[in-house]
Amino acid sequence: MRSLFHDFYVQPMNTVYIETVAMYLIWTVAMLLLRGKARKIVSIAGLCMAAALIIAFTLFGRKSGNNHDISLIPFISFVNAKVQPEFYRSMFMNVLLFMPFGLSMPFALPNRFKHKALLSIFFGAILSMTVEACQYIFFLGRCETDDVIMNTLGVAIGVTSLLIFRIVIKIKLAKK
Repeated sequence: MRSLFHDFYVQPMNTVYIETVAMYLIWTVAMLLLRGKARKIVSIAGLCMAAALIIAFTLFGRKSGNNHDISLIPFISFVNAKVQPEFYRSMFMNVLLFMPFGLSMPFALPNRFKHKALLSIFFGAILSMTVEACQYIFFLGRCETDDVIMNTLGVAIGVTSLLIFRIVIKIKLAKK
């Protein structure tokens, strides 16, 4: 699995962008085509896989160091990227890592929740902060505020799939 992620990571960014948009569109169309229980089951499975991948790549995929490395300055990665453009790729990969969580979480939540989009973003931010705290506590890489920001942005982008889904459903209902 690590090599699969590595192979994706080293692709040209244009390819990564296209594949990301394709993933987003495929998920949104799948949610429109699936009905009721099938949509819920696929969403829960997607959410479990997304959470497992996040934990695998951010915690279990790293070797323990011997010092606490932390950056609490928001958006410092953009400053660093001016000198070292690889930071842009890293930031986008942080967005991309949490997008599947945002795609699946709102569809996996029970229907009784009215603010599924906001809850999904909240839970995604909590997951990201938890991962960053674990990285700090267990010496597993750099704990960064920018990672939390980019991860949460990824969840928010994924959540827009629910909004598109709702718009399409309203249009379909209006035509009837």
